[in-house]
Amino acid sequence: MIELIVVMVMIGILAVVVLPRFDLLKGFDEIGYRDKVKATLEYARKSAVAGRRYVCVTSSSSNLILTRNLNDPDGLSLVTAGCPANSGNNQLALPSTDTRYCPSGTMANQICAPSGVTLGGPGSTIFSPLGSSTGGIYTIQVNGAPTATITVVKETGYVY
Repeated sequence: MIELIVVMVMIGILAVVVLPRFDLLKGFDEIGYRDKVKATLEYARKSAVAGRRYVCVTSSSSNLILTRNLNDPDGLSLVTAGCPANSGNNQLALPSTDTRYCPSGTMANQICAPSGVTLGGPGSTIFSPLGSSTGGIYTIQVNGAPTATITVVKETGYVY
């Protein structure tokens, strides 16, 4: 009986001291953010084609913001379409919002990075109604070290 109590006390001490040092979820937030950025870029392209409008993905301090140009696309090009203001009907809401890492008051057309994760790349990527884009390479860094890249092909808008 004494041995059992001693073993239980030792397990308790280990649980208090050692288990908090194991970060069992390390990496999941970063992988989730990478997948969310890729899915958001794919969604922007599909929305541009389906809605026959130019869609702009703006990168702002590791956040992505989706807007759409509501003007008739026939007289516009990727150069002249530009990124409209992030207000009113110009906002392109995401199918599901995850504001876990966003400050309060964040709109439904925005995704935010977890702490320690930064997003580098073009300031904006525009997708045309035909699916082409201005292209670019987005890099995701965790604590300053590059961990993943996401490429948007200029001619086709394909995201990989």
